[in-house]
Amino acid sequence: MSRNRIYSSAAERQKAYRERKAGQSGAVSPQPATAKKRRSPSRPKRLAFLIKELQELLTEYEDWRHSLPESLEGTDQYEELTETIDLIIQAAEPLEMIQPPLGFGRVRR
Repeated sequence: MSRNRIYSSAAERQKAYRERKAGQSGAVSPQPATAKKRRSPSRPKRLAFLIKELQELLTEYEDWRHSLPESLEGTDQYEELTETIDLIIQAAEPLEMIQPPLGFGRVRR
């Protein structure tokens, strides 16, 4: 005994198969899309960025202190700004002296 044909052609059968698959998983895709992972900057670049940020922050605080009116000199705010500037300078000086190793057996000369 032969089976009755449900589809009149192979194209109809294939179309019905694709529709069934799309209904099961939402969409037919051979592989799920994966997001590429960005590489983080190297350690020396991150250190240079940190030093640059500290210098910009120092400049901003110095500009703030410089823009204060003369009537506020000697106040608590002025003293706190001065202390903040001094601490940023103290933090930046050791960082600027750091020379990280080049890696992979390379040596600075």
